[in-house]
Amino acid sequence: MSIALTRTAEQQALAESVRSYCAAHCTEEVRGPGPFPWSFWQGLAELGVLSLAMPGEDGGAGEIAAVGAELGRAAAPGPVAATVFATHTLPAEQAEQLGNGTSLVSFGQPPLMPWAPLAEVFVEADGEEAWLARPVGEIEPVEVLGGDPWGRVALERVQPLERVNAGMALADIALAAYLWGAGRRLLDAAAEHARTRVQFGRPIGSFQAVAHPIVTAGVALTSAEKLTTMAALAIDDEHQDGGVLAVSARLSASRAAVEAALVAHQTFGAIGYSEEGPIGQVANRIRQLANAPGHPQGSGGQVLARYFRKGRG
Repeated sequence: MSIALTRTAEQQALAESVRSYCAAHCTEEVRGPGPFPWSFWQGLAELGVLSLAMPGEDGGAGEIAAVGAELGRAAAPGPVAATVFATHTLPAEQAEQLGNGTSLVSFGQPPLMPWAPLAEVFVEADGEEAWLARPVGEIEPVEVLGGDPWGRVALERVQPLERVNAGMALADIALAAYLWGAGRRLLDAAAEHARTRVQFGRPIGSFQAVAHPIVTAGVALTSAEKLTTMAALAIDDEHQDGGVLAVSARLSASRAAVEAALVAHQTFGAIGYSEEGPIGQVANRIRQLANAPGHPQGSGGQVLARYFRKGRG
């Protein structure tokens, strides 16, 4: 039996609305370093993007994947995957704050927490458990590679959260979709540069050393995209392997996006390594998100063990 790994009409319409919104509002100023773009973030909330994972809402893993990919292509700022996890697992009061875009969540493992200097909601995650938490003492801002605001902070656990495994699977889908979308953005830019940049009287894309890595990276991104779609479908169908597939998708997209960033750097040459260049900032964000905190350690081993057991069975 074959399965169509395509978006539904509703998912496609949602993706197109997010794409149009990002095209109009996710400018260089919004993407770049500087104050957090609250108006952009709250615009996403008005589209219903930030509340898709809330229990009782109409959104599912397929919708989260469709939105995440468009946000990745736009290199949109903000704790996208963390908001998915938090709105699915937190009590209604905190979830609504995040869903309407009036608050940000810091999600991870202390003491170093992403978005901590701006967050009003804190979630501590440790393996398959997570807690609503609150900061103890001052938050020390920390500069990181991707440019997002991080902070060093001590947390006090306030309340254990429910639906953690389901929330983590949805967050994995959101992160996987964002990463392959961001990777596709870089690879498209690299392919266009290879097509138009001329050396020795020929476009550099005509040289195998340039063209082959771009093609290989494109295949990896396409594989990650299809695996993310498959995982989202499994979650929405409540398949027993949905969570494992979501982890697989996140790992696949992380590797593919990092590879796309490397290929883009190689294609652009020296300008590709400049933060002010056409790919530098997005590549840094990919590297940071590919090692996102809060996800269980040893995920790759768990996935391999699961499929190894199934194969031996």
